[in-house]
Amino acid sequence: MSPSTSGARRGEPPSRHFVLFSVGHGLSSIGSWAQKTGIGWLTWELTHSVAWVGTIAMADLVAALWVAPLAGAVTDRNNPYRLFCLTQALTLLLALLLCVATAAGTVTIHGLLLFAVVESTLQGFNQPVRMLLTGSLAPRERLSQAIAANSIAFAVARSLGPASAGVIMYFGSVALVFALNAVSFLAILSIVFYLRHWLDHPPLTRGAALASDIAEGFRYVARTPEIASVIFLALAFALLARPFSELFPAFAGEVFGGGPEVLSLLMTTQGLGALFGAVWMLRQRDSRRLARNIRSTGLALSVALMVFSSSGVLAVALPAIFMVGLFHIIGNIAMQSLCQLQSVSALRGRVVALYGLIFRTGPAIGAFCIAQAERWFALGALVGGCAAIYAIVLIVTPATRRAGVPSAASQEEFGIPVSPRQRS
Repeated sequence: MSPSTSGARRGEPPSRHFVLFSVGHGLSSIGSWAQKTGIGWLTWELTHSVAWVGTIAMADLVAALWVAPLAGAVTDRNNPYRLFCLTQALTLLLALLLCVATAAGTVTIHGLLLFAVVESTLQGFNQPVRMLLTGSLAPRERLSQAIAANSIAFAVARSLGPASAGVIMYFGSVALVFALNAVSFLAILSIVFYLRHWLDHPPLTRGAALASDIAEGFRYVARTPEIASVIFLALAFALLARPFSELFPAFAGEVFGGGPEVLSLLMTTQGLGALFGAVWMLRQRDSRRLARNIRSTGLALSVALMVFSSSGVLAVALPAIFMVGLFHIIGNIAMQSLCQLQSVSALRGRVVALYGLIFRTGPAIGAFCIAQAERWFALGALVGGCAAIYAIVLIVTPATRRAGVPSAASQEEFGIPVSPRQRS
């Protein structure tokens, strides 16, 4: 393609780009959520153990602890288009392998745990680059809308994926669920290939040593109060209020006495709530309003989660989990938007990787701890208690610090050029 043609295409409305990317991500996520549902139920069928359900969820922790810090630096140092396509292609092949092994009846619980660790490793490398691609397809003032559009696609997938998995498992087998996931990757790969001319570009960072780049990312977050504040609240959210969905298989089987259809219903209802929350966040919002959303929706989420975990009756639990999904996605969009808006471009991959690390490992740690404590306490009491503690954290924590664009001093400290207008 000639430079002139490329320039003309870059002049198209940005909304067309991030909406198209969101559609592709949504289609791919349908398969991912179907597979997540299938793995959860396969774990329960193999063991009938809440502890094993929590252990499989902890696979995210095992992979993300070493992957996420490395993935952020790798994202900043590599071509985002090529890195994204590579991780997606490898995850597709892994899904096909799980499908074949399940159909052949050779899957064991330890093999499933190994699969979860490897799959989480690939997702760990994919997550920060996917977040950056979302941001790169929208102007700064529309970043929260781009993230909201991506969240809408994700929320739709969160409803359709588990629902599809439930139907497929009921009329077919769990192996077909994994086959659906493998096919779904073709959607996002095709759309990213179409958007290649806006995504295929050299990296912004060319550090001398990968280890130094990783350390620089943590140092930047620690010395930037407006980012550190959001990261702290995200950590509290992920550890205390987020682990409930990893424990849905146990809620479905133990608390509500159901099967795959109840598990699918819980996950679908939560996804519908998230969809409504993401649509609400399509309204353009500045950084200050995004910061206020974190606290208000966090408190509402805690109340809804306590109602869900204490009900024991689906007629009460389903409306509550709908509200949980709604408030969860609003808080997530607000925190993710602030992390990108307040980060300098050359370090943004490392910031969003740290954010992704928290949102992947926090729920896994929480789910694992709750699953182990379930030997002595009721599952609902544990989840509700964690939600109450999160509400207390929100109340006693000082308000989120000033939210805005990266300061000139912050950019200069890390060797990033600053214009005279920024300095003034």
